[in-house]
Amino acid sequence: MMSDLDALREAWGRPEPPSSSAHSSARAALLERAAAPAPRRGRRWTVRLLAVAASAVVIAAGMTAVQTVGGVDDRAPGLTIPAANAQAVLNKAAGVAQGREFVAPRADQWIYLEVRGQYQRPGDGETVTPQTPLKTTVTADWTRADGKVLANFEDGKLVTSPTGGAMPPNDYPTIASLPTDPDALLSWFRERTRRAPWNSTQQDVETDNFRMLSGLLANNLVPPALEAAIYKAMAKIPGVTVNEGARDIEGRPALAVTRVIEGWLSSEILIDPITYTFRGTRDTVVKDHTGYNGVREFKKQDGKWVALSTPDPSRMWTLKAGTVNSRSTRIVIGVVDQPGQKP
Repeated sequence: MMSDLDALREAWGRPEPPSSSAHSSARAALLERAAAPAPRRGRRWTVRLLAVAASAVVIAAGMTAVQTVGGVDDRAPGLTIPAANAQAVLNKAAGVAQGREFVAPRADQWIYLEVRGQYQRPGDGETVTPQTPLKTTVTADWTRADGKVLANFEDGKLVTSPTGGAMPPNDYPTIASLPTDPDALLSWFRERTRRAPWNSTQQDVETDNFRMLSGLLANNLVPPALEAAIYKAMAKIPGVTVNEGARDIEGRPALAVTRVIEGWLSSEILIDPITYTFRGTRDTVVKDHTGYNGVREFKKQDGKWVALSTPDPSRMWTLKAGTVNSRSTRIVIGVVDQPGQKP
């Protein structure tokens, strides 16, 4: 399966800004791919849009950091603060993150990540509603802390492959070197997302910043100071709101810090309403949306981008408002000495 960026490059040919209509079509196509399952090899090395969740970090002996669902200490701070707005929720989460203990992995160690995900992948002509069951998958892999090698089981055999890099970063040395000042962290991402060929407006840049910060938080072992900076940076992004009535993959109440994308998809990170620790992420459809399972080609003519083909109506599908597009729970993340081991 091609990556999202590869799909955009194939559609546009070269990195020049498309017309507004072509830009909207291509950007919508990128978002529609969020529901598709990621390939098992190299799946963490682009912006992964599946939701992931975790509740706390516990430091165990042997320099092993472990995160598990349900591992939160009920005595954690944050029991009384009201969820008045997204800034209050994110700033409280930043304070909780800043206070946790942490031991960094060595470059020769491996970071184990196990995720249970759910997603919608509509077929040709299908209408997906909030009652449509989500498809479920469980994945597990090991990433060497230097970010250069990925390992997982395929047909019962442990195999390794090069990672090829990613944005947001996935190697621990780069992650550990990111700015811990929220303004500097936002500037770091804005400089990189502003160059993306599909970003023609500042709103597009801010949307990608929110997704990048979510992916960095959800898919990696993040030091406390950086985790706090991520929350504080999110609080500075325009259009970020909070939904106090969300639920995670297990059906537990959660605070959803959200930003609406393209007017139809709510991109959300989930925060525990009692302990203010990170639970995971979720994408929810807030407005009926029609998409296409095929690949459309675009060509620049007379200075404008035009579609070379029209969608086949039989391959169109619709997501109804209220549908959960994707979500997942991080079962465990931890540091081990070699691939194949579990924390």
